[in-house]
Amino acid sequence: MDFSDRAETWDDDPEKVRNAVEVAAAIRRNLTLTGRERVLEFGGGTGLLSRQLADDVATILVTDAASGMVEVASRRIRESGREASMRATLFDPTSDPEDPGEFDVVWSMLALHHVPDMDTALRRLRGLLVPGGRLALADLDEDPGGSFHQAHGDFHGHDGFDRHALAHALTRAGFADIAFDTATHVTKEVDGAPRTYSVFLVTATNPG
Repeated sequence: MDFSDRAETWDDDPEKVRNAVEVAAAIRRNLTLTGRERVLEFGGGTGLLSRQLADDVATILVTDAASGMVEVASRRIRESGREASMRATLFDPTSDPEDPGEFDVVWSMLALHHVPDMDTALRRLRGLLVPGGRLALADLDEDPGGSFHQAHGDFHGHDGFDRHALAHALTRAGFADIAFDTATHVTKEVDGAPRTYSVFLVTATNPG
């Protein structure tokens, strides 16, 4: 799946916008945001989620591994007049050697399941958080048949996540205070009929 090719029209899908609104609400519900947080969005695409939460925190760095997404995210930030508090840059937590900074919160929406090496990504994201920093990842509940991505023959990620297995992975990466909430639902057409997939929000703390 080439996300750069899809970046220009990514925000045109009302389902994606609705998902961002509902995931943002789940983050507000599960994190105590004070308005002083420095945030990194991992796999942020065009920044849909972060734009929903921009008024709740101090600064946001939207990161993505696809250059086309970063280009569109930067443009959306300029168009929204938020250049003083938001910016976008290329970053892949499984391969980029340099850290993009130190953060109080790392969040994402439907990004982790695209990362084959989940354990490396989680360890790296914990390393970007200050002691006591919070992680908030929204992603697909387990999809055993892989129908969510059946239209993408080049998909090499995860078919959603079992919540218990992901909690163990977060523990292995050094996180604590792991908790799950149901954030939203994604509806896609599969084999000519609509199918609904649940999306969780997992929160965790970097104990330091």
